[in-house]
Amino acid sequence: MAVALTGRSTGVPITEIPSPTGSEASLSTHQGQQDPLPSPQQPSRNRSRLRQSPSRLPLRTAFRNFSAPVEIIVGDDGDKSRLQTKYLVHKELLTAASPFFAAALDGAFAEGLDQSVKLPEEKSEMFEWFLQWLYTGSLTIAQDGAFSNTALSPPHPHPHHHLIPADHPYHAHYARAEADALARTDGDLRNHQGSPKYFLLIDLYALSDRLLTAQLSNHILTTLARLSESTNSVPTPSDTFILYDAIRDSSPLRTLVLDLFAYKKTDKLLETHKDEWHPLFLRALVVKLKRPGPEAVERHSLEAWRPESWSASKSCEGCKEILKPGISAEKCLGCEKAFCGGCLKRFGGVQGWSGSMDTSGCKPWVGRGLCWRYHEHLDGRACR
Repeated sequence: MAVALTGRSTGVPITEIPSPTGSEASLSTHQGQQDPLPSPQQPSRNRSRLRQSPSRLPLRTAFRNFSAPVEIIVGDDGDKSRLQTKYLVHKELLTAASPFFAAALDGAFAEGLDQSVKLPEEKSEMFEWFLQWLYTGSLTIAQDGAFSNTALSPPHPHPHHHLIPADHPYHAHYARAEADALARTDGDLRNHQGSPKYFLLIDLYALSDRLLTAQLSNHILTTLARLSESTNSVPTPSDTFILYDAIRDSSPLRTLVLDLFAYKKTDKLLETHKDEWHPLFLRALVVKLKRPGPEAVERHSLEAWRPESWSASKSCEGCKEILKPGISAEKCLGCEKAFCGGCLKRFGGVQGWSGSMDTSGCKPWVGRGLCWRYHEHLDGRACR
């Protein structure tokens, strides 16, 4: 059961009805900046598969060109909730990761001349999470002794794993072992009961969005999806207020959270939870359930199928009409849900992926569709 940690409720398990304590004010920060810094455009979605994007900054060789660090002043002493803290950070890392810092420190602004940037609206705890990612490429930290022996080490794939049939139990076993290894390194991303701190990830995403660090934003999306899947939980009502008050309307983070609620069994949770959900979140969820997007079909691995009789037929997952015997349709190799030809055309067809087995369990946030659906890339490169 999810509980409150430092006054904040954490992820809601779907398998039971949680009763978290009341949430305090959000850790999220205001979107406005008081400094005379430029406001580059938000990253645009690009689903190009022509190139692959590195998962983190190239630290191994970049350190050869590091110069003196710059000063980043976070917070405002006039606000007790955001006490001012100074950080010395390598300029090359900041400017390579963030167009915001690149414009400030490499331009003719006062920040560029002084090599100092003030972020009065941000909080030091969120900025320190940003620094952890900046210097390590990850939000997870290995606990003491976590990988001290082979039994606790992350799994190594079979040398010929690409030749193993996709429906072989090996793939499911490897996925579970990999998830268990990652869970041991989540650290402060979970509370003491193991529930994800969704509010922390949403707040950090808001900061990343303001700094235009697309790589960090994508990493947060991947981490949130993994935590939701491994714990079978979804964000709490208080998390939805952060999501709809502090995150931009076009953010893929909103899309991901809506997908989690739409494709997990959350109807009882939404009905019985004692706290209020954000009204805009509920409205968006109703619209999505009434008019599902292309992922309603794209999340499945379909093959040609034709029911031989009425007793062997199924109802179309899209329009809910019973498929007529002898009429060609499509059926998922994983969950065996069926779709009529009309719904497949309405959702844009299935060219390029029909008939290929995907062990992701028909979930749009798991497997190869994660980057295609949720990630944003400033350079137009897809994830590796």
